[in-house]
Amino acid sequence: MKITTGIPGFDEVLNGGLEKGWSYLIKGSPGTGKTIFGLQFLLNGKKSVYISFDEVFDEIKLQAKSFGWDISKIHFVDKVKEMDILSGDILFYDNISEITEFIESITKLKELENVERVFIDGIGVLKDATKDDSIYRRILSSIVNFLNSIGATTIISAEMIDEVGKDVISYLTSGEFVLRRIKRKDGRILRTIEVLKYRSGDAYLGSHYFTITPKGIVVYPVIPIHKPKEYEKKMMSTGNTELNKMLGGGILKGSKVYIAGKTGVGKTSLCLQILKANDEEGNIGILYTFDESKDVILKKYKEIFNYIPRRLVIREVEDTSLGEFYNMVIRDIELEPEIIAIDPLNALDEIATSTAEFLSVLSLLKKQLEGLGITFIGTYEVPQPVGEFHFTGAGMSRFADYLILGRYMEVDGELLKTIAVVKNRFDNHERTIRILDMERGKGLNIGEPLKEYSGLISGVIQRI
Repeated sequence: MKITTGIPGFDEVLNGGLEKGWSYLIKGSPGTGKTIFGLQFLLNGKKSVYISFDEVFDEIKLQAKSFGWDISKIHFVDKVKEMDILSGDILFYDNISEITEFIESITKLKELENVERVFIDGIGVLKDATKDDSIYRRILSSIVNFLNSIGATTIISAEMIDEVGKDVISYLTSGEFVLRRIKRKDGRILRTIEVLKYRSGDAYLGSHYFTITPKGIVVYPVIPIHKPKEYEKKMMSTGNTELNKMLGGGILKGSKVYIAGKTGVGKTSLCLQILKANDEEGNIGILYTFDESKDVILKKYKEIFNYIPRRLVIREVEDTSLGEFYNMVIRDIELEPEIIAIDPLNALDEIATSTAEFLSVLSLLKKQLEGLGITFIGTYEVPQPVGEFHFTGAGMSRFADYLILGRYMEVDGELLKTIAVVKNRFDNHERTIRILDMERGKGLNIGEPLKEYSGLISGVIQRI
């Protein structure tokens, strides 16, 4: 039987919650949110007990008050003062009577009668009061086994001191969760919770993003949610005859379209063109924009295409994590969109803990969309210098079913925008370079193939 953790989003990670009557370890450095996690867990129980080795009750009350939580029904057991005595005389639990007395000071607590949930905060302090790991392990084992035997679901917190998964208590608990506060090179702070171990075997192991909100911890699971469904594999028009030709006839429903190139080369305009065609068909499209506001996007539609979208949903995204964004998209799938577009994909890399994590989540997202027949469009700004050639520069081109590449070329002293389709996973496509222009009020103007030019791939475009 499983019970809720009380942490929004975390039950989904654990496939239903915690196993009733089992014990779990929560680890992390100072300030990562261990005490907040424990309090949220206790607040969702019929009878809950907080046993503290680390923080006094007044500090805990202040922390709970900052979230607006009423903890008056939680039974509080203060072991802090007892451990403070040890710091004065350097005493240790090293004989049977002392060890037994300490264990019984917990197992015989009247507060534990008919208890449902227990949170033991700062168990690592006990390690300082034992001479070696064997005594520490035996004390912990006795406490954990007792709590399990009375059917209490227990969370035990400890500081991140030993190697992850190698703490003595790691071997005694049925699950281990690690809270981390990660500072990227750009200064952005991201929080993650890693499910390192879960003995029931049906949890999503690995790291998931979380935030500490005014109401407590919220976890954003990066897990598959939607099951694949059957759909017709049909071709979709981009709404531009020449672009359709370049792509080999259009875009296959449920495919992944990447539009890459330097800034200003027309990536967003190409994306808006495809979304416009979808909108004209009466289908829902969703555009997640990081760099431009909804007003700017609508202004572009008016100025370039003389068009006002009817069913296009424009989401301005800012101040978020990759986990939050992933869950935003998953929720929006309920709107049944035909196309989902992200402009630019670079922004996802910036809100991830690493580029590897960004690519992993992108891979999961595209599988979810592909399984539902939702076409995905992503723009990507190539960061390398103009003279260097890269499809994307982030190893993403392997994910693309269609890859449209935009580049600048100089002709007779004039800087022109050019595009080429360099990948179509399903069929043949045009292998020429074309000039891309935007005519005010008339949309995209894609010129004839520049067969007298070569060098798009090499980065040195020249007349043959």
